[in-house]
Amino acid sequence: MKQFKYILPALLMACGATTFVSCDDMLDLGNENILYTGDNTLQSANDSVNTFVGILAQLQKVAVRTNLFGELRGDLSEVASTASTDLKDIADFNVSDDNPYNVPRDYYAVINNCNFFLANANTELSEKRYQNGAAQAYFVLRAEALAVRSIRAWLYLQLGQIYGTNIPVVKEPILSMEDAESQLANAQKMDLRQICTEFIADLEPYLSWAVEYLYPFHGNPGRAGYSGSMPSRMSVIPIQLVLGDLYLWKASLEQNPDLAFQAAKYYYDYIVWSPNAQGSNIQNTGYKFVNVTGPYRDRWPFSAGNFDTTYPYSYSSIFYRTTHFGGYGDEVISAIAMDSVANEGHYNQLLQLYCLNAETQAPASIVPSKPCIDYSTNQSYGDVYMAAGTTTAQFVKLEPDAVTEEMKQRYYGGDLRLGSNYSTLTVDGTEYTGILKFASIGRQSGRLAISATTRDVILYRTGDVYLRMAEALNYAGLNHPGYQKMAYYILALGLDETVMENLVKPICNKTDSTAISYFRFPGDLFRTQLSSTLTTQNHASVTYYASETAFSDAVKQIGIHQRGSGFPLRNPDYYPTDADPDVTLESYPIRPAQYVVSSGTGSALLRSIVSNNPTLVDSLENREGIPVPETTGLAPAEIIPLVNEYQAQMMAYSARYQANWQRREKAWYINQTAQLKDRQYEVVDSLLNVESALETCFEGFRFGYLMRDAYRHGDPSILANRVGQRNASLTGKLTNPDNWFISWKGLIGK
Repeated sequence: MKQFKYILPALLMACGATTFVSCDDMLDLGNENILYTGDNTLQSANDSVNTFVGILAQLQKVAVRTNLFGELRGDLSEVASTASTDLKDIADFNVSDDNPYNVPRDYYAVINNCNFFLANANTELSEKRYQNGAAQAYFVLRAEALAVRSIRAWLYLQLGQIYGTNIPVVKEPILSMEDAESQLANAQKMDLRQICTEFIADLEPYLSWAVEYLYPFHGNPGRAGYSGSMPSRMSVIPIQLVLGDLYLWKASLEQNPDLAFQAAKYYYDYIVWSPNAQGSNIQNTGYKFVNVTGPYRDRWPFSAGNFDTTYPYSYSSIFYRTTHFGGYGDEVISAIAMDSVANEGHYNQLLQLYCLNAETQAPASIVPSKPCIDYSTNQSYGDVYMAAGTTTAQFVKLEPDAVTEEMKQRYYGGDLRLGSNYSTLTVDGTEYTGILKFASIGRQSGRLAISATTRDVILYRTGDVYLRMAEALNYAGLNHPGYQKMAYYILALGLDETVMENLVKPICNKTDSTAISYFRFPGDLFRTQLSSTLTTQNHASVTYYASETAFSDAVKQIGIHQRGSGFPLRNPDYYPTDADPDVTLESYPIRPAQYVVSSGTGSALLRSIVSNNPTLVDSLENREGIPVPETTGLAPAEIIPLVNEYQAQMMAYSARYQANWQRREKAWYINQTAQLKDRQYEVVDSLLNVESALETCFEGFRFGYLMRDAYRHGDPSILANRVGQRNASLTGKLTNPDNWFISWKGLIGK
């Protein structure tokens, strides 16, 4: 009974009431209850609105702490000396039972309401709806049921990442003291790996629902407890993304690269989900929008042969906007809607933990760590430009000394994203900071003020999903050489059909090339900076765009690293040469002479053929026994068919040997890729670590990434050493994975 007291108040408040209330009451965050009808059944669309929105409101309780546990335990943030002891304890892996962020019962309160919904919702309840002029049965609660099932799995995955082991998994609703006592006593205690297995099995049977019932939609129900500016669809945690996460964690924990490939497929399934996903030209629809990284980037302007490092172009704020859903360039996929005012229910405290406190004018409690700054400044910036008066695009690398000292002090060095996301304002000698992923700071009526980028806590962005897909593909490449390069192109270029067909598939063996064909990016929507012209050995020819407007008009998908470091595909500092096949090796198949088109007729044509194709003339005679025809003494009418036949034989001979060479070249690349797979995995793994730091810092994902990386390698020191770079005293402690997790003595009885 001692354990029971930790969760009973939240569970009984959530589930024990019998009075039905209006939607307005449920949206009032002053009321912590989610209320149901007395017979505990959900038989109507109105029931679904009340219960589903109520579950979303309860998610607000766990939003902030999920970010903090995922970020402060990592290596990219430091807790300021003026911050609360509670935050410092999280960063020091010293969280006590009474730490206000260590309240697992709040997760279970939401889980219990999910359990109630799933146990009582009538998912066979249907009504007629007209689509394409025909009446069809629409199951009115399936969209909500799918969303609730996905939320429950996501919550358990968060508990696994925070607490690690001995986590009670309860899937039936607790409605009374007697139920609670029995279920908690008999609940199976799971670790993170078991949670992944359990909820993969729980979600996969419902994947077919996702095609038709991916999003419940109840409009924008207003600011009170939900979000007047955030579309309700953005509150859904897509089942494909949760399954991708579960498989990625399971692959890492079990060191199974094949499971990682399944994770990549689920991420892709969400990225390109649409009714015509297998068509030749995937497009946005009115129901589900395709996710592209977009052309938006932080970039140094270039003119007159020099970079202008006074200030870069900056588009970063678009990545964190939760006022739109699914449109081109709208990055946010899923978020927990929060209140806008601090004294209204569940305010997003991250706005004031990572930024200036607007009420007290106190500095931020959480700031970038030295490792975070080093990841940024250590990048090599360079881009493709065309000098005035020339017609040839060339790659130009920015020398670090060219950046002004003022911009360096604002973290505009190397990769530009940290500087673009980190604003400072000095007043009376005190520097106040704001991280644009949450808010920016400035003056309003002569007073320091905070301006929220978003009031909500973001769970998934397009960039995050592409990064996790790259992480999964790189790991899968240990069993399937060639997948690592697809992961690399996600970072360096973006993915479109040209990239897949010309740069990825040719280095895969037949089986893997067939498997990789699952990932399709056809049509205009995914167009990258790669032109349709490829040079020898499929080296990419890149189009130059004279202005940022021209770039954004033409390019729809860029690599994640392009968002802040120029054009890494051409940067020799980005991808080491020893990780790619060396085409100068003696083993590389030499390309045979290719037939050069000749002109004229009769004797003139023959002279042109012999002059333009001397190597083919010799090879044709020596290999095929076909000499140059003798035309001396022949009449023109006799010469023409003789020469035409010789030309046809030479062209066929050249085409045959070109095809043979192409087969040998493909086999050579496949062989080289297989031999280099371990090196390519190592290189891309390193790039993913860097990109995780550059792209997702402060979003609450870093510690999860570090754990997966350490599990995949079977080496806890990977995590320990990285976290130790911000606090050396933690290195020894974190070499023991048991110390990665938060102690939770109340319910799990450690």
